[in-house]
Amino acid sequence: MTEQLKVPSTSRLVLEAAMPLYTTPLQQRYMEAIDFSETNHVYDAFKQHYPLIIDTVCLRKQSIRRMLQERIPLFPGQQVILLGAGLDPLSLYLLENYREQLSRIIEIDNGYIEEKQQLYANIIPGEPLIHFSRCDVTDTAMLWSQLLEKGYDEAVPAIIVFEGVIHYVSNDAFIQIMQLFKTTDKRNIVMLDYSLAEEEVPATFLSYHKGILDMLEGYINIGINVNSHADMAGIIYRLDAMLENLEPLCETEKKITGRNVLFHSPGEGVVEMMSFRI
Repeated sequence: MTEQLKVPSTSRLVLEAAMPLYTTPLQQRYMEAIDFSETNHVYDAFKQHYPLIIDTVCLRKQSIRRMLQERIPLFPGQQVILLGAGLDPLSLYLLENYREQLSRIIEIDNGYIEEKQQLYANIIPGEPLIHFSRCDVTDTAMLWSQLLEKGYDEAVPAIIVFEGVIHYVSNDAFIQIMQLFKTTDKRNIVMLDYSLAEEEVPATFLSYHKGILDMLEGYINIGINVNSHADMAGIIYRLDAMLENLEPLCETEKKITGRNVLFHSPGEGVVEMMSFRI
């Protein structure tokens, strides 16, 4: 039996929240190899006090999957770069659904990446499509070196997934990271979520919004990077990027489920989804 990997509280929250999405035998084998026992209080606390954050995480991941589904058929042999990949088995989902349409998947993170690589080796030994690298994504010199070492090809269209990461880095750091992927014809696409500044949140949801961010900041001991629509427009401008999609979580819910039960207005749900070409 595979030795279980103990995970930090934020990773446990994300994985536990998205558990209903990991339905295939391969994904379930991966999840069964992770030991969440030491961090049960994190998920339970959020579920008790702010249960909608669990739905937010799940919708966020479903939105990324939907964006991938729309983008991957457009260019054969694309690369997928998972920055701040964490323990999320998104690469397993890609492997199961798009293996023949992708040239490589590169996972970059500064924690637990070797352990994750070992878990993958146990369930998909010798898999050549997925590559792992330990690196602080804000160290752009090292990041670029690691990308090249793992086979990143500037000439091949790339999908850069930055899910759940910009909340913990500055906008300037984000821009520096994205500069690595700029192309003259904007053939690369970036997919991400970002936390909303209070000015974008309806008054009816503001107390809940503040409570979630305060609780999360208490667990991770750093401030959350929040952004207004104007802030994100500024990032797009500084990168000379082309906005592909900006989606409130209420729209995400409607697209995925066909109705709005959890979130009814823009600004509800803490985060919004975005993609842009670069």
